[in-house]
Amino acid sequence: MGRLSRALTKLELPADQQINKWINDDLRPVPPERQTWDALQYAQLWFLVNMNISTYQTGSSMLAAGLSWWQALIAILVGNFLASGFAVLNSFSGATSHLGYPIVSRSVWGMYGAYFPVLNRILLSVVWYGVQAVIGGKMVWICLRAIWLDIDARIPNTLPDNIGITSSQFVGYFIFNVFCCVFIWFKPTQLRPYFHGASVIVVVALFALLGWAIATSRGFGSVIGGESVLSGSKLGWTLCNSIMAVIGSISAGILNQNDYTRFARKTSQATWPQFISFNLSASTIGTIGIFITAATQEQYGNGQALWDLSSLFAAMQDQGGSGARAATFFLAVVFMLSQLSINVPGNVLAGGLDVASVLPKYINLRRGAYILAALSVLPNPWQQLASGSTFLSVLSAYAVFLGPMIGLLCTHFYLIQHRRFHVPDLYDGVKESIYWYNYGVNWRTVVAWVCAVFPSMPGFVSSVNPSLKVSEGWSHVFSLSFVLGFFLAAVLSYGLHLLFPVRYDGTTVLEGLASDTNSGRFEERHVDDKGADVTMTKAAESV
Repeated sequence: MGRLSRALTKLELPADQQINKWINDDLRPVPPERQTWDALQYAQLWFLVNMNISTYQTGSSMLAAGLSWWQALIAILVGNFLASGFAVLNSFSGATSHLGYPIVSRSVWGMYGAYFPVLNRILLSVVWYGVQAVIGGKMVWICLRAIWLDIDARIPNTLPDNIGITSSQFVGYFIFNVFCCVFIWFKPTQLRPYFHGASVIVVVALFALLGWAIATSRGFGSVIGGESVLSGSKLGWTLCNSIMAVIGSISAGILNQNDYTRFARKTSQATWPQFISFNLSASTIGTIGIFITAATQEQYGNGQALWDLSSLFAAMQDQGGSGARAATFFLAVVFMLSQLSINVPGNVLAGGLDVASVLPKYINLRRGAYILAALSVLPNPWQQLASGSTFLSVLSAYAVFLGPMIGLLCTHFYLIQHRRFHVPDLYDGVKESIYWYNYGVNWRTVVAWVCAVFPSMPGFVSSVNPSLKVSEGWSHVFSLSFVLGFFLAAVLSYGLHLLFPVRYDGTTVLEGLASDTNSGRFEERHVDDKGADVTMTKAAESV
């Protein structure tokens, strides 16, 4: 035990302020001097998040799923409108309190219960980081293929045919991960100029690719004028599923909105600018993906929708000469950089903060990010990109679990807490904390989440494993997973808190947080289990 104790002591994080199992420097409320984000930076945030291949493929994969171009366009526009609305709704709590997602979760789930949504967010980050890394790795593979067209022969495939990746593509995946690990070392503020530059360059590249596709294919061929291969209820539910896929593709960013909006200079600067830039950027890139796929379907896909951008580039290399190989090389470099600009801040750093909240005494954001990157290979992310329909199912699956969590966050902030936090209690794991609930867990939230997730589970299981058949009704429920889960969780949570109110000092939390009678608690001294003062006076005054 002596050696273990010494090893753990060496792993403890250095800090200028008190660290315990509830707090470290990355988890503290953002101080006023760091509340510097304005409207322009939040508008740039969503341009950065959406200017990447996965947003492109969200639209293009809908053609592969059987929708016509205009039906896919409707799904893109409706899905992004709803997603941006949910994002703005969930942004206020961080913008007003300057608290991150792991800390706000404690007010909803309880001090120990908050580990559950945070672990879910970590798992999602692991999976989504891996998927984005595979997409970025395929761009590295395209670069290698532009130099050595016979790279698949040079690196013979020794992997099974049904896993969605070849040995040469795995080399690209490995190289891309090395790039990610280098970027993780730098602070996010140091990388901001690069990320913004990459988002601008990829827009230029996408419009250039669209112009080339239309010019070389002499328009869109029969794809634009053709009808959907689907009809009736099949078409309607595929459209619903596509809309949920659009929301699901960005649901992680909606869930942890607080991690971004906590840096807001003013609340208003973190809300409407996001709504506008989210819709504009995501809808533009998704639409470009639809049109490029439509324009190249006949010439390069032999009638099949090449929804995967790497497949399109490979077909261009096979059918073109040295000029096509040079063009695809530079395009692949641009798109690889765009994948870095979304995967590092959007997945690995955001997930790293969640990892840090689990063991704040030993793990900071950087350490958490490296742990997350190392775990990302375990879910076999390449299998989730096997086909357009599989890709859409993966995106929809995220919505099953995250939709209810977002509903719980919004309901708790607006209706139960009345936009108020007792900040010191969020860092005080004692029974006197109003966020202790029952043994550190808010059972009302747990019940609401389970009940909201359950209706979508049969359809979710069937989408993950198609060999397991479920009734058509369960599949339809799954097609509404995010919206259904959001509102079910919201209604159940509010109802349970009304029926079984949380009591503190003789009053209910609903009454206490809505009034000013408890404001003095912000100035009370709060100590950890070792007697160290962890009162957050400044943060409390800011709310």
